[in-house]
Amino acid sequence: MDNIYLALYSFGFDSPLSMEEKLKTASEIGYRGVEFAGGYGGLDAAKMKELLARYGLKAVSSHVQAGGVVSDLPFLSDIGAQMVIVPGYPFATRDEALECAETLNGLGREAKKHGLKVGYHNHTREFWEEGGRPLLDYVIEGTDPALVGIELDCGWASAAGADPAAYIRRHAGRVMAVHVKENGRVIGPDKPRSAKEEQERPAFKLDENGKPIIPEEILKRFEEHMKLNVPTGRGIVDWKAVKAAADAQGCGVYIVEREYSYNEPKDRVQCLREDFDYLQKNV
Repeated sequence: MDNIYLALYSFGFDSPLSMEEKLKTASEIGYRGVEFAGGYGGLDAAKMKELLARYGLKAVSSHVQAGGVVSDLPFLSDIGAQMVIVPGYPFATRDEALECAETLNGLGREAKKHGLKVGYHNHTREFWEEGGRPLLDYVIEGTDPALVGIELDCGWASAAGADPAAYIRRHAGRVMAVHVKENGRVIGPDKPRSAKEEQERPAFKLDENGKPIIPEEILKRFEEHMKLNVPTGRGIVDWKAVKAAADAQGCGVYIVEREYSYNEPKDRVQCLREDFDYLQKNV
């Protein structure tokens, strides 16, 4: 596999590395470009372009919540990005999925003015079914292919019970990027949340520094969920089949996203290096 990109989310939000250090590390490992998430390290477009050029990286995309897409478009256009990805949206029914599709179409029209295309990134809940079909199908069918595509996260798709390669083939021409996330087992789709439901936010006690104290049972559940993200090549995803399916429809954007450090002591950078090495040598 050539031209492997890295989702900067993979460093973890608790990473001590600066934006420049993340870019430098990605380049040293061999990644050809990056996908942003959670902001841009406080850098303006000129400085970001300078750093990307210094480390020989392409700004392939950015994860931005739907409400922030329009304001990010000038920056992303300036640094040469080709797509902006909405990383989830609340919908629990076919009708709500079609409403999401209309929102994405609107964002796609705005993105087109800046030379970008909008994408939608899945988790497991988009594979919750209505009418015998995953809700994600309705998002795909309700969006304009000229404006909106899908960034298929193969880890979450396979965790939901879907075959990523088969899904790409079934929606040929609609998948514009592939998230390379290895997954160890099927857990089924999470129950989706409706945009019309008020989201309950748990109230946690705070420590002496004002930070929330997360109960042990919640931390354990989160840890078990993250452990689905096993070393690339040691899980249930057939990456050669995924690449064949994606390449056949002209999608050559492969972005590694890691959510968990599987080694001890925890070393996320080493995991990202091993992910890259596996893909380069075996896929």
